[in-house]
Amino acid sequence: MARAQTIVLSLSGPRSHTIVDDPGRGDLCIGPANSGAPTPDVVVAPDDALNWSTFDSLTVPAGYSWPRLFHYRGNDHGFFAWSEKRRIETFEWTPLTDAVVDARDAQIDSLVIQLRTASLDIVLPNRCERLTITGDLSRLRAELAAGAACPALVFHPKTKPSGSAAPITLPRFGALSAAISVDVHVEPLRQPFDCASLLQFPSLERVALRGNFAGLEALAQLPELTSLELRYCANLAGLPPLKVWPQLNQLIGWNIEEGAGKRLRSEIKHLTKTAARKWAVASVTQLRRPEWFTAEYGLPFSAWPKRDAKTAISAYLSAQKSSAAATSSTSVEQAIRAFVQVINALPHIETTEREDSAEAVAQLAAKARPTISSELALSWFDDERKF
Repeated sequence: MARAQTIVLSLSGPRSHTIVDDPGRGDLCIGPANSGAPTPDVVVAPDDALNWSTFDSLTVPAGYSWPRLFHYRGNDHGFFAWSEKRRIETFEWTPLTDAVVDARDAQIDSLVIQLRTASLDIVLPNRCERLTITGDLSRLRAELAAGAACPALVFHPKTKPSGSAAPITLPRFGALSAAISVDVHVEPLRQPFDCASLLQFPSLERVALRGNFAGLEALAQLPELTSLELRYCANLAGLPPLKVWPQLNQLIGWNIEEGAGKRLRSEIKHLTKTAARKWAVASVTQLRRPEWFTAEYGLPFSAWPKRDAKTAISAYLSAQKSSAAATSSTSVEQAIRAFVQVINALPHIETTEREDSAEAVAQLAAKARPTISSELALSWFDDERKF
C-alpha cells in the first residue's frame, strides 16, 4: 500500500515549506492563508516571488509530473515562464492585483482564471486547449498570438441571487470570436444568463448550458451547431426546435424541466424517423418538475453530508416560508437568524460550508417579502453565526 510522503519545497526561500503528499492526490493549493476556500496547502504572501522550478523533480510513480493541477492565489505569474519548459495539465489562477501577461509560449493545457477584484490582460498560451473564466468576466481582456487557435471556452459568471434579476450577458471578447466550443455555467435559481450574447461566436459547433437561461431563441442563429448539452435547466422556454440545426447530431438533456424534456424526446423521434437524422448521442433523462429545483438541487447544500444537508434544507425551507409571509423586515431577520442557529448546531462547518450558508442567506433575502438587501441579510448572518 502506498504511503504519504513528506516533501520539502524551496518555494519562497530555501526549504521554505513542507507538505504531505497523500497517495493518489494530484492537486496542490498555494496562496495566502486568508484568501478563501480551499485552505491553501502551501501558505505564501500575495506578492511573494515564487521559485516554481522547485516542482521540477516531483513526479508520481507512473512518471508524470506532480502536481497535475495547481490552485494559486497570488500575484507571481512566473509560472507561465516556468511552464515553457515543464508542461502543466491544469493551472487555476486567482490574481489579487491587476496584471498584464504574455503567456503565448506557456505549456498549459487547461487554464482557469478566477477574477474577483483584479483585472487581467493576457495573451493566451498557444497550446491552451481549454480556457475557463469565473467571477467578474468584465475584468478579462484576452488575446491570441498570431496563428493560434481559439481554445474551448468555459464561462462561470458571477450572478445575483434573484432568479428574476435582469439576465446577465457576456462582455465582448472580440479576439475569441472564432471559438467553436462554449460552456456556460450559472446556478438554476440565480440570475439567468442571456444566450443572445453567445452570438459573438458565430462559428460555434458545441454549446453546453448549465443552470438558468434566457434568450434561448438566439441559439437558432448558430447554424453550425452539432452538439447541444442542457443540464440542470429549470426553464427552457424559447428553446428552438431541433430541426433548425441541420448538423446537430449530439443532444444531451439531463435534469431539465419536464415539459421541455418531453418535447425534445418527441423531436428526436420525429427527426430520426422523417429526416433520417443520425445521432452520435441523443439522451434526454432525469426530467424534473419545477419544485425539484427549488426544494432539492437549487439549494447550496448538494455537496454536504446527507444528514447535514437534510437538516440545512429543512431549516432553509422553514425560513423561506416564514420570510415569504413576513410583513416586516424584523420578521425576515428572525427567520434568517433562526436558519443560522440551526447551522450553528451542525458539526464540521468549515470554509466551504460557511460560503454555502452565506449563499443560502442571500437567496432567502432575495425571495423575502419585503425584499431585503443581501448586504443587510449577510450582516445578520455574520452576527449570528458561530462558525
